[in-house]
Amino acid sequence: MEEIKRSLAVVIGINEYSNGIPALKTAVNDAQKIAATLASIYEYQVLLLLDSDANSDKFTNLLTALETHTLPSSDNSQIQIQETDRVLFYFAGHGIASDALDSTDGSTGFLVPQDAHMNNDSSMLSMKRLHDALIKLPCRHILIILDCCFAGAFRWAGNRDAVLQNKVYRERYDRFISSCAQQVITSAGDDEKAADSLYRFGQRNEDSGNSPFAELLLNALSGKADFSTDGVITATEIYVYIHGELGKTSAKQTPGFCQLKHHDKGEYIFPVPGFDPNKLAPAPALDENTNPYRGLKSYEEKDSSLFFGRKALIEKLEAFIINQPLTVVLGASGSGKSSLVKAGLIT
Repeated sequence: MEEIKRSLAVVIGINEYSNGIPALKTAVNDAQKIAATLASIYEYQVLLLLDSDANSDKFTNLLTALETHTLPSSDNSQIQIQETDRVLFYFAGHGIASDALDSTDGSTGFLVPQDAHMNNDSSMLSMKRLHDALIKLPCRHILIILDCCFAGAFRWAGNRDAVLQNKVYRERYDRFISSCAQQVITSAGDDEKAADSLYRFGQRNEDSGNSPFAELLLNALSGKADFSTDGVITATEIYVYIHGELGKTSAKQTPGFCQLKHHDKGEYIFPVPGFDPNKLAPAPALDENTNPYRGLKSYEEKDSSLFFGRKALIEKLEAFIINQPLTVVLGASGSGKSSLVKAGLIT
């Protein structure tokens, strides 16, 4: 399977709305910084639409282009999207839930262009239509990032507990790039508003000019989401980083992460500058000692990193033994009693 050859991005940011729609403070700055990061660090070709350039006509033209498997470029030419491309779509602006409008297209929500009319859904970008256009693109990898109110409604336009990826070995990297990836990161749930202004992060008080979500996204792309320092930042790692850090603030929004219809075993990735896949170590050989499946043997303390699926039970047992220092764990033979205690509770 060929490597990804080209990285394309559509980045939209709207502060100054017309027709009585309230202005935002940080969306344009967010979009500009995201676009600059993508272009300068990750060598993306970026179509940047800001304020009046992100109007209803531009949105319609963009959707029409996507539906014909093309992207308009900054010089007004058309880029034919290929299988070996990766495509990123980023939007910062107003979003609105469908129940706020008398929607006629079955959409679950809308992205609001700069010149939209709030009482007219035909002047807005339907999340359903955007979803349907993006999942049909022939490119191997797609990442959609929405920083707007009710962004989580996008996942329902089609029909997790995100697990932090371990170190990327060469075999995993090859699977990431060779299989289809269609992933979505949203700044808020389908019933939540996304904060436009800064919330305090730790001891930091000054205004960064970005929304809380965008600030964390920029941090993630700068390398803070490369948890295993292997030179590959995955969409999953970005989500896990944002979700964890946003939870430390007073922002009342819950980031979301989901896959679209055609997602397979791929992963949208951001190789950091200087990354060379040929230098990735091969996965450890599988033998009796490294096999994560213990068969009829119990998991020991040293196997705790391989012990999954009992989190709720471990927490229940921890809470129980606080008041009952002498606790007996009973169960049928082979039901996992020893593993629960040794690889779960003790560690």
